[in-house]
Amino acid sequence: MHLTPVERFVVFQVQNEWLVTYRDRTQISYSTREEAETSAFDAADALASQGHAVSILIMPDEPDANGQHPMVLTGRTPRVKPS
Repeated sequence: MHLTPVERFVVFQVQNEWLVTYRDRTQISYSTREEAETSAFDAADALASQGHAVSILIMPDEPDANGQHPMVLTGRTPRVKPS
């Protein structure tokens, strides 16, 4: 059995900026969550189109304030983009 490694992206907030990491390396910072999510989805989609398995973990901002939980999207092609 051949297991395909999963290419993982993580979107999270640090102070006033949103960061996107890939393979445990920070790629770039964004001023809004939406910009960071779009970047992660675009990069994941590009890898998925080449046959890679992808996973995107989106950490909520202020998790205690609004009851959000981390969101994990996994698959060959990102199919759902949160609004």
